[in-house]
Order: sequence, then C-alpha cells, then structure tokens
Amino acid sequence: MKKGWNDIQISKLVKADWNYKEENKTLTEKLKENIKRNGQIENIIIRELDTGFYEVVNGNHRLSVLKDLKQKKVHCYNLGKISDVKAQKVAIETNETKFNTDNLKLAELLNEIGKEFDVDELEKTMPYSKQELENFEQLLDFDWEQYNNEKSLDDEDYAEKYVKIKLDVSEHTYKLWLDINKKMEKILGYKNEGKVFEFMCAEMNNVPLESIK
Repeated sequence: MKKGWNDIQISKLVKADWNYKEENKTLTEKLKENIKRNGQIENIIIRELDTGFYEVVNGNHRLSVLKDLKQKKVHCYNLGKISDVKAQKVAIETNETKFNTDNLKLAELLNEIGKEFDVDELEKTMPYSKQELENFEQLLDFDWEQYNNEKSLDDEDYAEKYVKIKLDVSEHTYKLWLDINKKMEKILGYKNEGKVFEFMCAEMNNVPLESIK
C-alpha cells in the first residue's frame, strides 16, 4: 500500500503494544460520543508491519472506539515500513506537540457555545466535567480588573498585609504552580505570584476544611 492517506479495513489495524497513553473510561465515552456525532474527523497514523497488518502509531484509543462502533474502514496516514524507534518518535511528536491554553479565552468560547448547547450536552463530548464547565463560567464572572487597580507589593503599607510562608511540595505540584502563574500573568497582565495563592484562598474561604480531600 502506498505511503500517505489510505482507507484501510479496520481488521488490518493493530494497536501498538508500546502505546504510552493511559486508558480512561470517561474520556473514552466522550470520544465515542464525539465520533458518533461528527464521524472520524481526526486522522490515525499507522506504519506497515512485515505480517501484512498495520500498527497504529497515533490513534490507538480512536481505533478502539471505531471498533466498538462497528466501523468497516478507517482513514489513515501510512508512514510505510519504518522502525520501532522512528514510529515511537512520531507518536511522541504528534501526541505531545501542544500549545498552552488561554483559559479566559476558552471560557469565552464555552460561554458562546453554552448559548446553544446546555451543560449536560456539553459534558457528553467535551473533555470536562459539569463542575469544570461551571467553573469556566464563573471565571468570566470574576472581577479581574480589581487586581489591575491594586497597589504594588512594594508599597510598605500594602506589603504589611502579607506574610511570607514556606511550603514543601512535590515536583509535580511545583510544575503545576508555575503553569498557573504563567496563565495568571497572561490574564492579569503582570507577574504577581502572591495573587495566585490569594485568589485560591479567596475561592476556598467558605469551604470547610474537613470537606477538602
């Protein structure tokens, strides 16, 4: 079969035993609903095997869903006969080359979409829970302008209101913290790490500690 785009019998496709993406039942159901509504609009990348079958380099979860939906053929991009290492390299490149999300702009888009689709419908196909979708809505209601108008932390009177703390956290938590700081800097228009923690504390102010797990 020629390299490039081909329609291939689904029975000729096999999943990669080295696929590193985790299984997730909730996301699989959302993916299934997406494909039922929209069809296969995302490509599947494959490579040729000496057995006459084709291994899925990118799209193993999509393959599982398409099989469940009794799909006969799958639209694929054939890389040809390439090595394991080259296939794994392509898998990581195509799976992990992602751009950061501007959550405020995303919230605005979800707000517009929400005018036509209710939250129960969106939860079926969007990669978010109902609570997360509601959180996006609350993000738009938050008065971000108040932070732009506050005094600088260099102001002595204002700085007296703050207490320095030291927290021991895991590397994963620290990376998440840096990511949140980066997103907040975009939203606020200036860098202020204290505001991230202050905002989270304000959100948690009325939540009983015993309810936090």
